[in-house]
Amino acid sequence: MLVVDRPLIIGIYLRPEPGKQLRIGTLLRDDSGVVTFLVDEGYIALGPERPLVSMAWYGTDEADSVSRLRARGDKIMQGGYLPAFFQNMLPEGILRDIVAKEFVHGAFDQADVLAFLGGDLPGAIVAQLEAGKPARRAPPEEQKDQGVDGAVADVRFSLAGQQMKFSAISDRKSITVPAMGKEGELILKTPSDNPKFRYLPEIEYASMQLAEAAGVRTAECWLVESSSVSGIAEPFLKGGDYALAVKRFDRAPGGIRIQIEDFAQIFGALPDAKYSTGNEATILNATRRFCTDSRGELLEAVRRFIVAVLVGDGDRHLKNTSLMLGSRDGLPEVSLTPAYDVVSTYLLHNDQRMAMKLGGTDDPWRYDVAKLERAAGLLKVEPKVIIREAKRTVERARDLWPKQLQELPIPTERKRKLVDRIEKLPLANELSPKPVKGVEFPEDEAEPVAAPKP
Repeated sequence: MLVVDRPLIIGIYLRPEPGKQLRIGTLLRDDSGVVTFLVDEGYIALGPERPLVSMAWYGTDEADSVSRLRARGDKIMQGGYLPAFFQNMLPEGILRDIVAKEFVHGAFDQADVLAFLGGDLPGAIVAQLEAGKPARRAPPEEQKDQGVDGAVADVRFSLAGQQMKFSAISDRKSITVPAMGKEGELILKTPSDNPKFRYLPEIEYASMQLAEAAGVRTAECWLVESSSVSGIAEPFLKGGDYALAVKRFDRAPGGIRIQIEDFAQIFGALPDAKYSTGNEATILNATRRFCTDSRGELLEAVRRFIVAVLVGDGDRHLKNTSLMLGSRDGLPEVSLTPAYDVVSTYLLHNDQRMAMKLGGTDDPWRYDVAKLERAAGLLKVEPKVIIREAKRTVERARDLWPKQLQELPIPTERKRKLVDRIEKLPLANELSPKPVKGVEFPEDEAEPVAAPKP
């Protein structure tokens, strides 16, 4: 990553609703390219009732919280990157490349990207350039030479993750990617023309519906015909008949923003370390530790883990679990956000491994009840609590998924493949020997059935 020697000052605010914002601190980039975040003393002075911004800065008592807020170790970064809390707000993959082409090549770093996208970040954080020269924008002809179509230029939103996605608005009949400066209420995930990711929107939609049937609290989502999407270039839609629309749970009517934080931010892991910094027990333990309803949300986390194993979600990493940070009666109120990015990579490209380990292995065919019991021991939770919820989740999946798969828009051979998986997984059979309810799929169905109407 390029080191930029151009000093910059970015104000960091919490903006939960229009016309109301609170300064949290200042992000400074010095002339050597080192970026430091300084928490505002006014925010610290609010005391225990200050709005939650990060669970990494929330201690066991007020003295511990103040110490965490003033500590520098997790708030300084060099080499062109931002401290992990901010770096994880920025896009990865294709969308990152598109944003990069907005600037003159070699004349910007991640602080410039944050300042550029700071008006529409995940959660309720807003970043505003307050001093220093902004990075030079590439002229339109240069952007065109780099493959940036006018319909996707001027990207001013940040949606973390690798998959191509846009901030969008909808009337449920059509989807529009709004012009620059207008916030979206949805995330639109477009189809890919890469054969490895064929049917990705359909498979993600199916995975999310199956997760909900198994008892997981999921983000609302639906499939839309690619032809009904406007505001982005046709090449981003030509990869398939459908795109996936996901309702943003960090936005609410009236311009309300809800602060969220993913587990990579909490643990100080840069995006490249989202697979290696933790494991499945880490997710369970952090959920129990941070959530207000520790027992209820731990059971929700157990359901999510079991569903990930059953569908074969091999890309479930730290950034795919987030917390919703709020307050009630002056006290913190923390819960898991609805589940998102649930994708059967097993159905997508025959992924046989999990993203993070349980009991020292990422091979789901080696998972067993003993590993869940050991995880419960690490959590200091009675093992039967975990095992009972895991068993219920498997039973719901085996009872409901085969019939539900008949209606989902994925190819028949992949439906059969998933039913075969939930019949044979050792962990599923150990938790519940109850057989999968029989179901017949049409022999001649080769392509996805029509997507259900939202």
